[in-house]
Amino acid sequence: MKATKSRSDSQTGGVRAHWLDQTTSQCRMFLNEPPLLVSRLESGADHFVDRLPKTHSAAEQLLQRALLLDLAVHLGNAAHDAFHSHDSDRSGGSRRCEFQATTTLDEWLADLARSPGEAFRRWATRFVMVFHDVHTLECARRAQEYIQQCFRDRIALAPLARELRCASKHLRRSFKDLTGLSVREYQAELRFREALRLLEHTDLKIEAIAREVGYNSKKGLYRVVQERVGRTPLDFRKHCRSGRWHAPSSGEGIVSSF
Repeated sequence: MKATKSRSDSQTGGVRAHWLDQTTSQCRMFLNEPPLLVSRLESGADHFVDRLPKTHSAAEQLLQRALLLDLAVHLGNAAHDAFHSHDSDRSGGSRRCEFQATTTLDEWLADLARSPGEAFRRWATRFVMVFHDVHTLECARRAQEYIQQCFRDRIALAPLARELRCASKHLRRSFKDLTGLSVREYQAELRFREALRLLEHTDLKIEAIAREVGYNSKKGLYRVVQERVGRTPLDFRKHCRSGRWHAPSSGEGIVSSF
């Protein structure tokens, strides 16, 4: 009896109830899958479309297109909001952004020849590309601010990208474009400059300074200062106290008065 009804629905262009239940269930699952990262949207869309039940009528195909279009709007907005939630948490308010998630739907709306699933895949690819083009510099600036605050801690590119809701490959390239350094090099430079500042302006022991700025041991600090300055940390401190050197400020190199 059920098989007869299913054939009748297909022949008359109807929508099967179990097909609709499965489709809407998959849409809800995809929308609620954490974490909602833009970098994972494209691969997630491929898996999602593969899980969708097949359409057996023109009515089901039309309804699936409408459901996936609605899902794309919600996904795009949710991914964009999640990306900027880092700004809201830090500043206590939302940052204005000119990016509109719905602008990436223009091509989909104009192309009715592809299946709903294929159109959804193409939308996800285009959304990720346009999103990263618009937010590339923002990712790098946020990474720079994060490292400035947390340079004493262990920082790796992939966890940092996840924290900032950016794609690792986009963050690597944009951070180098912004600062001229890799994430690791930038962190090392901040540690080095803070160590020199503490050597000049405090009486902390070398081992304490090494711990304060994030070196594993005082040997690490000795090695870096010797390589960069050409003096031991204690010699650098003596030269600073004598007025012949001082620790660099932001964007400045080691300054010597002789």
